[in-house]
Amino acid sequence: MPDSDLLAELARFIERISAIARTGLAFKPDGFDSERYDQLLQEAARMQSIVEGATNEDAEALRARWRSEVIAGYHGYVTAAVGVGIIAFNHRNELLMIQRPTGKWWYPTGFCDVGISPAENVAKEALEETGLIVRPERLMTVNDSHKSGSPGRHIYSMLFYCRIVGGELKPNPLETLAAGFFPLDRLPEPLHWPDRRWIEIAREFHFDGRVAPYFDPI
Repeated sequence: MPDSDLLAELARFIERISAIARTGLAFKPDGFDSERYDQLLQEAARMQSIVEGATNEDAEALRARWRSEVIAGYHGYVTAAVGVGIIAFNHRNELLMIQRPTGKWWYPTGFCDVGISPAENVAKEALEETGLIVRPERLMTVNDSHKSGSPGRHIYSMLFYCRIVGGELKPNPLETLAAGFFPLDRLPEPLHWPDRRWIEIAREFHFDGRVAPYFDPI
Protein backbone atom coordinates (compact mmCIF):
# COMPACT_ATOMS: atom_id res chain seq x y z
CA MET A 1 0.00 0.00 0.00
CA PRO A 2 1.46 3.44 -0.94
CA ASP A 3 2.45 5.68 1.95
CA SER A 4 -0.26 8.22 1.11
CA ASP A 5 -2.95 5.52 1.18
CA LEU A 6 -1.63 4.16 4.45
CA LEU A 7 -1.67 7.65 5.98
CA ALA A 8 -5.25 8.21 4.84
CA GLU A 9 -6.35 4.84 6.27
CA LEU A 10 -4.58 5.53 9.55
CA ALA A 11 -6.18 8.96 9.81
CA ARG A 12 -9.59 7.43 9.12
CA PHE A 13 -8.99 4.79 11.80
CA ILE A 14 -7.93 7.36 14.42
CA GLU A 15 -10.89 9.63 13.65
CA ARG A 16 -13.32 6.71 13.77
CA ILE A 17 -11.99 5.39 17.09
CA SER A 18 -12.14 8.84 18.68
CA ALA A 19 -15.68 9.34 17.37
CA ILE A 20 -16.83 5.96 18.71
CA ALA A 21 -15.29 6.77 22.09
CA ARG A 22 -16.87 10.23 22.32
CA THR A 23 -20.25 8.93 21.22
CA GLY A 24 -19.99 6.13 23.75
CA LEU A 25 -19.20 8.60 26.52
CA ALA A 26 -22.18 10.70 25.47
CA PHE A 27 -24.53 7.79 26.13
CA LYS A 28 -22.55 6.01 28.90
CA PRO A 29 -20.84 8.72 30.93
CA ASP A 30 -20.35 6.50 34.01
CA GLY A 31 -19.44 2.95 34.89
CA PHE A 32 -17.40 0.19 33.29
CA ASP A 33 -18.18 1.15 29.69
CA SER A 34 -17.11 4.75 30.20
CA GLU A 35 -13.69 3.61 31.44
CA ARG A 36 -13.17 1.66 28.23
CA TYR A 37 -14.28 4.60 26.09
CA ASP A 38 -11.84 6.85 27.94
CA GLN A 39 -9.08 4.35 27.21
CA LEU A 40 -9.98 4.33 23.53
CA LEU A 41 -9.83 8.12 23.51
CA GLN A 42 -6.42 8.07 25.15
CA GLU A 43 -5.06 5.54 22.64
CA ALA A 44 -6.46 7.48 19.67
CA ALA A 45 -4.82 10.67 20.93
CA ARG A 46 -1.52 8.85 21.46
CA MET A 47 -1.63 7.44 17.94
CA GLN A 48 -2.44 10.86 16.49
CA SER A 49 0.56 12.37 18.28
CA ILE A 50 2.82 9.66 16.83
CA VAL A 51 1.56 10.37 13.30
CA GLU A 52 2.18 14.10 13.76
CA GLY A 53 5.54 13.66 15.53
CA ALA A 54 4.10 15.40 18.59
CA THR A 55 4.88 14.91 22.29
CA ASN A 56 3.12 12.99 25.05
CA GLU A 57 1.96 16.35 26.39
CA ASP A 58 0.37 17.12 23.03
CA ALA A 59 -1.38 13.75 23.09
CA GLU A 60 -2.78 14.43 26.55
CA ALA A 61 -3.93 17.90 25.47
CA LEU A 62 -5.74 16.35 22.47
CA ARG A 63 -7.35 13.70 24.68
CA ALA A 64 -8.49 16.39 27.12
CA ARG A 65 -9.94 18.49 24.29
CA TRP A 66 -11.81 15.53 22.84
CA ARG A 67 -13.10 14.65 26.31
CA SER A 68 -14.27 18.21 26.96
CA GLU A 69 -16.25 18.20 23.71
CA VAL A 70 -18.42 15.27 24.80
CA ILE A 71 -22.09 16.28 25.11
CA ALA A 72 -24.46 14.00 27.00
CA GLY A 73 -27.06 11.98 25.11
CA TYR A 74 -28.42 12.37 21.59
CA HIS A 75 -26.64 15.68 20.88
CA GLY A 76 -23.30 14.07 21.66
CA TYR A 77 -23.46 11.59 18.78
CA VAL A 78 -20.35 12.37 16.70
CA THR A 79 -21.02 12.55 12.96
CA ALA A 80 -19.16 13.57 9.82
CA ALA A 81 -19.09 17.27 8.96
CA VAL A 82 -21.19 18.48 6.01
CA GLY A 83 -20.17 20.97 3.35
CA VAL A 84 -21.44 22.31 0.05
CA GLY A 85 -19.75 23.31 -3.18
CA ILE A 86 -20.84 25.55 -6.05
CA ILE A 87 -20.41 24.69 -9.73
CA ALA A 88 -21.49 27.74 -11.76
CA PHE A 89 -20.70 28.70 -15.35
CA ASN A 90 -20.92 32.09 -17.02
CA HIS A 91 -22.40 32.79 -20.47
CA ARG A 92 -19.07 31.82 -22.08
CA ASN A 93 -19.24 28.35 -20.51
CA GLU A 94 -16.40 29.16 -18.13
CA LEU A 95 -16.36 27.84 -14.57
CA LEU A 96 -16.32 30.03 -11.48
CA MET A 97 -13.17 29.39 -9.41
CA ILE A 98 -11.69 31.03 -6.33
CA GLN A 99 -8.13 31.17 -5.05
CA ARG A 100 -8.05 30.21 -1.40
CA PRO A 101 -5.79 31.90 1.19
CA THR A 102 -3.44 28.92 0.69
CA GLY A 103 -2.91 30.06 -2.89
CA LYS A 104 -4.67 27.01 -4.31
CA TRP A 105 -7.72 27.15 -6.57
CA TRP A 106 -11.08 25.44 -6.13
CA TYR A 107 -14.77 25.99 -6.67
CA PRO A 108 -16.52 28.05 -3.94
CA THR A 109 -17.29 25.85 -0.97
CA GLY A 110 -18.01 25.94 2.73
CA PHE A 111 -19.38 24.09 5.75
CA CYS A 112 -23.14 23.97 6.23
CA ASP A 113 -24.44 26.26 8.96
CA VAL A 114 -27.06 25.02 11.38
CA GLY A 115 -30.62 26.13 10.72
CA ILE A 116 -30.51 26.55 6.94
CA SER A 117 -30.81 23.98 4.16
CA PRO A 118 -27.95 22.79 1.91
CA ALA A 119 -29.31 24.84 -1.01
CA GLU A 120 -29.55 27.93 1.20
CA ASN A 121 -25.97 27.35 2.32
CA VAL A 122 -24.93 27.23 -1.34
CA ALA A 123 -26.47 30.63 -2.04
CA LYS A 124 -24.96 32.09 1.12
CA GLU A 125 -21.44 30.80 0.44
CA ALA A 126 -21.47 31.99 -3.17
CA LEU A 127 -22.55 35.48 -2.16
CA GLU A 128 -20.10 35.71 0.75
CA GLU A 129 -17.08 34.43 -1.17
CA THR A 130 -17.63 35.87 -4.64
CA GLY A 131 -20.36 38.53 -4.50
CA LEU A 132 -22.46 36.56 -7.00
CA ILE A 133 -26.08 35.53 -6.52
CA VAL A 134 -26.62 31.93 -7.57
CA ARG A 135 -29.65 29.65 -7.73
CA PRO A 136 -28.99 25.95 -7.08
CA GLU A 137 -30.65 23.88 -9.80
CA ARG A 138 -29.38 20.32 -9.39
CA LEU A 139 -27.56 18.18 -6.85
CA MET A 140 -24.46 16.90 -8.65
CA THR A 141 -22.50 14.82 -6.15
CA VAL A 142 -22.38 13.62 -2.58
CA ASN A 143 -18.71 12.94 -1.86
CA ASP A 144 -16.97 11.31 1.09
CA SER A 145 -13.64 13.03 1.77
CA HIS A 146 -12.09 9.76 2.95
CA LYS A 147 -13.05 8.05 -0.30
CA SER A 148 -10.97 10.61 -2.18
CA GLY A 149 -7.94 9.92 0.01
CA SER A 150 -8.08 12.95 2.29
CA PRO A 151 -6.42 12.30 5.67
CA GLY A 152 -8.14 15.33 7.20
CA ARG A 153 -11.47 15.78 8.89
CA HIS A 154 -14.21 13.47 7.66
CA ILE A 155 -16.56 15.52 5.46
CA TYR A 156 -19.58 14.77 3.30
CA SER A 157 -19.54 17.35 0.53
CA MET A 158 -22.60 18.08 -1.61
CA LEU A 159 -21.81 19.68 -4.95
CA PHE A 160 -24.58 21.72 -6.61
CA TYR A 161 -24.98 22.80 -10.22
CA CYS A 162 -26.00 26.46 -10.03
CA ARG A 163 -27.14 29.28 -12.28
CA ILE A 164 -25.77 32.79 -11.77
CA VAL A 165 -28.72 35.17 -11.51
CA GLY A 166 -27.16 38.40 -10.27
CA GLY A 167 -24.51 40.15 -8.26
CA GLU A 168 -21.03 41.27 -9.19
CA LEU A 169 -17.82 39.25 -9.04
CA LYS A 170 -16.10 40.68 -5.98
CA PRO A 171 -13.93 38.26 -3.99
CA ASN A 172 -14.15 38.49 -0.21
CA PRO A 173 -10.62 39.43 0.94
CA LEU A 174 -11.11 37.49 4.19
CA GLU A 175 -11.77 34.21 2.36
CA THR A 176 -10.31 34.47 -1.14
CA LEU A 177 -7.22 35.89 -2.79
CA ALA A 178 -8.81 36.05 -6.25
CA ALA A 179 -11.75 34.77 -8.27
CA GLY A 180 -12.47 34.32 -11.93
CA PHE A 181 -13.99 32.23 -14.71
CA PHE A 182 -11.96 29.58 -16.53
CA PRO A 183 -12.55 26.96 -19.26
CA LEU A 184 -12.80 23.45 -17.84
CA ASP A 185 -9.77 22.33 -19.83
CA ARG A 186 -7.66 25.28 -18.63
CA LEU A 187 -8.35 25.53 -14.91
CA PRO A 188 -5.84 27.47 -12.82
CA GLU A 189 -3.18 25.61 -10.90
CA PRO A 190 -2.45 24.44 -8.32
CA LEU A 191 -5.82 22.97 -7.43
CA HIS A 192 -6.83 22.52 -3.80
CA TRP A 193 -7.03 18.72 -4.00
CA PRO A 194 -5.64 16.23 -6.55
CA ASP A 195 -8.99 14.47 -7.11
CA ARG A 196 -10.26 15.41 -10.60
CA ARG A 197 -13.51 13.40 -10.84
CA TRP A 198 -15.59 16.50 -10.21
CA ILE A 199 -14.28 18.16 -13.39
CA GLU A 200 -15.70 15.44 -15.64
CA ILE A 201 -18.96 15.43 -13.68
CA ALA A 202 -19.20 19.21 -14.09
CA ARG A 203 -18.66 18.77 -17.82
CA GLU A 204 -21.43 16.17 -18.00
CA PHE A 205 -23.93 18.36 -16.13
CA HIS A 206 -23.19 21.54 -18.03
CA PHE A 207 -22.55 20.32 -21.56
CA ASP A 208 -24.18 16.88 -21.76
CA GLY A 209 -27.35 17.44 -19.76
CA ARG A 210 -26.63 14.93 -17.01
CA VAL A 211 -29.25 14.98 -14.24
CA ALA A 212 -28.42 11.94 -12.06
CA PRO A 213 -26.17 12.82 -9.10
CA TYR A 214 -22.95 10.94 -8.38
CA PHE A 215 -22.17 9.35 -5.03
CA ASP A 216 -19.23 7.30 -3.83
CA PRO A 217 -19.93 3.57 -4.20
CA ILE A 218 -19.76 1.19 -1.27
